[in-house]
Amino acid sequence: MSVVLHVISDRKRHTLSLFDALLESARGGADVIQIREKKAPSADIYHLCTSISQAFAREELHTQLFVNDRVDVALCTPTAGVHLAAKSLPISQVAKLRSRNGWQGRIGCSVHSLEEAQQAQQAGADYVTFGHIFASSSHIGLPPKGIHALAQIVDALSIPVIAIGGIDATNVQTVTATGCSGIAVIGAVLESDQPGAATQTIKDTLRQCTQQVKIPWFTMEVKG
Repeated sequence: MSVVLHVISDRKRHTLSLFDALLESARGGADVIQIREKKAPSADIYHLCTSISQAFAREELHTQLFVNDRVDVALCTPTAGVHLAAKSLPISQVAKLRSRNGWQGRIGCSVHSLEEAQQAQQAGADYVTFGHIFASSSHIGLPPKGIHALAQIVDALSIPVIAIGGIDATNVQTVTATGCSGIAVIGAVLESDQPGAATQTIKDTLRQCTQQVKIPWFTMEVKG
């Protein structure tokens, strides 16, 4: 299985409407769309997730939809999972909530060190994102983690590792050489006035990568 591409939303970094930019990204081949709207009201996030999932179904797109932080929204919309951050609910508690409710969504988590990655896996995370790998406008002034640190985490974990931070079509082959399961981007797609074409360019580059992923990204059926 090839390296997967996650496109993460950012309301401040898109040229089209957010809905259109994300839908175009899915049409361009994004494997995962993650709704990350930290300051938006619950109702807005709910309606955005619902609208996008309906558009995916209508166009028969197989892009998975994740929602950042908002476990409540993930539970009541047809999402493939929830992505947690340092200030989110603990992974272990979300895993317990999943088992009680019969929800089949995946649980992801952002990590910034090998120790955090190992703790997340032990707590029940299904995958982690690690970064930032290169200098990124999302982390101005903070030194990047680098390829070597990414490779260490990929080697140490038995769940998918998604690389994030400053990744685009020009450096993606260096990232995938670590055996990571996927990459996540924001600006490389959303800041383009043609996010679908930008997504397709990155996907085409990923298909040319010869390094086999250590842990394949999961496929799943999402019940609407």
